[in-house]
Amino acid sequence: MLSAGIAVVGGLLIAFAHPVCAEDAASPSASADSEAPFVTPLHDADITYVLTTGPSGGHLRQRMRWTSALWRQRVETEGSATVMLTDYRTHTLMVLDRTNHTATVTPAPGTGFAAPGTPATGTWRRVGQGHIAGEACTIWDSVDSDSRLTTFCYTDDGLMLGAVHGGKPVVEAVSVSRAPQPVMIFDPPPGYHRADLPH
Repeated sequence: MLSAGIAVVGGLLIAFAHPVCAEDAASPSASADSEAPFVTPLHDADITYVLTTGPSGGHLRQRMRWTSALWRQRVETEGSATVMLTDYRTHTLMVLDRTNHTATVTPAPGTGFAAPGTPATGTWRRVGQGHIAGEACTIWDSVDSDSRLTTFCYTDDGLMLGAVHGGKPVVEAVSVSRAPQPVMIFDPPPGYHRADLPH
């Protein structure tokens, strides 16, 4: 996911920070080049983020795991009984309820997905270099569907490490791992009841 306007909990990481950028949106500072970051991990990843929530500046931790073999993402938010599993090949979102042992399947949010190794669409401007969670990243400006400036920091291999939206920090990585991820964590555990909601 980041994506999607940019909703933080449950949406920001779902689309790897793909802002909803129209192709004809005005650049934050019109740039003639067409450079854009990779916004989908090239390799397996396990990243823990701190999310800033609400006007009081509360914080939550959110863990995002990605499997490059399946193009699937797993997102777990601190204090939540639900887990979000997104399959970007089938464009479906599965919400696991660990209390009731259910798996609810719906179309994934967002309208676009940049495959690994494919630059993001939309309007981007390279700003400079950053360093978050021990990782070097490139800082990019973009605009969301409401034409508000959003700044992201992406590694060269497509890991989103930080985002500032409307001038306010909303997410920052605190740990990053590129260790291979077990594929079974991207499916519901045995015994979960699956419900497919109509599109």
